[in-house]
Amino acid sequence: MKIINQTTDALALKEGDATGIIVGIVLVLAGIGIGFSTQFVVAAPLWIALGLVVVGLVVVFMSSSISVVINKTNGQIVYQTKRIIGGQSMTYATGDVLRIETRKSWRMENQNTSGNRGVSVPRQVLVSQSVIVFKDGQELPLDHQKSSSGLSVGPAVMMAGSGKEVAIANQVATFMGVPFQEIAPPSGPMNINIGGGNLQL
Repeated sequence: MKIINQTTDALALKEGDATGIIVGIVLVLAGIGIGFSTQFVVAAPLWIALGLVVVGLVVVFMSSSISVVINKTNGQIVYQTKRIIGGQSMTYATGDVLRIETRKSWRMENQNTSGNRGVSVPRQVLVSQSVIVFKDGQELPLDHQKSSSGLSVGPAVMMAGSGKEVAIANQVATFMGVPFQEIAPPSGPMNINIGGGNLQL
């Protein structure tokens, strides 16, 4: 999420860009290239090529952007989501906003490590997302859920990857004159049950 324009009466935010679409197109082209390559004549690489094309198309069509314009003069929030095919535009009243929140939580991801002979090792990754919370309980995401991949588990580093997002969400709350709340995840270790034994992270 980034602020693209701000005046005393209006604030414009944008989340997402063409990166997802570009990645998807590269995957589709790579799949087509492998599929038509003459050096691959066995069936397995054709499945790989087809898989790349399918994944690339899914990435292209699922990539989306969010734009939010908050206007104090007319008391409206214009919220738009855009995709390659389709999109949505909705209008909300600024007076209905209760607060802005940035929520953080731990999510388990498998990490392939070459030192473990290709074995996937589960690890905790911090994810965060900022939302507008309305008085009636409705919520609007200001950004896509972001992962701070590569950060170690622990309270000393868990806020490092999302400091910019928190600052922007706080700035939005200040502009609207509503409270800002940062919801941090539990900082204790997490136990994972793997094959009957417990792994503590």
